[in-house]
Amino acid sequence: MKRFVRHFAMLGMAQMLCLGAVAAADKVVEKPVAADTPEKFAETAAQIRKEMGSGGRYEFIRPDDKAKADADLDTMAAMLQKAGSVSAMSQGDQVQLFNTQEHLNGILTHSDRNRLVCERRAPVGSNIPVNTCKTVAEIEKMRRDSQKYMNDHSQDANINSAAIHRSSQ
Repeated sequence: MKRFVRHFAMLGMAQMLCLGAVAAADKVVEKPVAADTPEKFAETAAQIRKEMGSGGRYEFIRPDDKAKADADLDTMAAMLQKAGSVSAMSQGDQVQLFNTQEHLNGILTHSDRNRLVCERRAPVGSNIPVNTCKTVAEIEKMRRDSQKYMNDHSQDANINSAAIHRSSQ
């Protein structure tokens, strides 16, 4: 079990080092949050919270997921502050920290604006399926644009429907 604890601590430190290098590039971050000391984690948490704002990497995170992410960040910060580091934690606390970290990473990875979502389907007028891939940001922008179009033109549809109804009487 001690081997697991050492491996867990080393994995956390390696993830923190990788996070800095990968965060600079505009790519999907596989593990956005990795914690091993309160000081390092405070920097990471501040960056994650900034990225959840408008224009950030995680700007499309749903409000309920944002609340869960904030709660996870607070929980992890409290655990690290209490223990001082991952290596000073009990095995039970390390497992709890790991599970909280994985939950947070799942939320953030799923909401990453640069994450590719691919589908295979036949385009209109064809029976031959093709692969199409878009980023979460592109999908969200198209969804918002479609919603705006529908809202802007719903009044036009009501006016046209009323005109048709009057002319048929």
